[in-house]
Amino acid sequence: MSGHPGVLVAEQPHYLPWVDFYEQVARAGTLVVLDDVQWLRRGWQRRTRVALPHGVPTPPPSEPGFQWLSIPLEDPHRDTRIRDLTVDQSQPWARKHLQAMVTLYGGRPHFRAQVLPLLEPFYDAAARESGPGSLLRVLMSSMALFHAPLGLEPNLVLSSTLERRGEDKTQRLVEYCLQTGAHTYYSGTGSTVYLKPERFRAVDVRLLWQRFRHPDYAQGREGREGRFVTGLSIVDVLANVPVETVRTWLQPSPWGPFAGDGPQPLQRADAAVGEESAGLSKRTK
Repeated sequence: MSGHPGVLVAEQPHYLPWVDFYEQVARAGTLVVLDDVQWLRRGWQRRTRVALPHGVPTPPPSEPGFQWLSIPLEDPHRDTRIRDLTVDQSQPWARKHLQAMVTLYGGRPHFRAQVLPLLEPFYDAAARESGPGSLLRVLMSSMALFHAPLGLEPNLVLSSTLERRGEDKTQRLVEYCLQTGAHTYYSGTGSTVYLKPERFRAVDVRLLWQRFRHPDYAQGREGREGRFVTGLSIVDVLANVPVETVRTWLQPSPWGPFAGDGPQPLQRADAAVGEESAGLSKRTK
């Protein structure tokens, strides 16, 4: 899946992201990685959600059913841009994260065949990354780690290579669409709190919201509520589900806006119709 020409997705770099992210990548003709934005201490950029340790029951819905794995940083300042952050290699984080993955998922049906052969060289290389920009390099590698198995071939563009125009988030995204020639912006629904759809319509760019729900899958644990834990890393998915099945999850809906040739350039006569929906995402940038 090489995405749909003219469709742009913009996301901050993430550490071993969730499967919803890869559905956006599957739709994108161009994936703009927002490397020149400020990092968030409690954001998703350097953290990923994985299963709870064995023996710990899944708590009720009022409590988190996951744990975080976080990449340590050297003296990060809240105003530092993601592209300038440095991984703290004084801590053996890569070795510990790999050990944690093996401990958590080593007994799952597809981990050793589908996941471990990719994680081992990734963490070996990540442990040697240092200096300014090292976090971005690690994150980019982690995002791309499962592109080939999932059949994805995204056209990646760093936002730092584009002209930074616009005074707010919406206008900068509009400008990225114009600079890359995109006629459609595909956004996760979390952006509804700040995106201004009229800005896209004003330049004939179609705005689509992600509507994606993958099936529940066996996660190898039964909690007190017997509930499925959402939002875990792609590692959790591929440790439990055959990659061929996950590929089918990423296929476009046969009746949605990405069916057939996908969304087409927005005509001026269509501009008043309003933004369209393509689904419900659990997270976004």
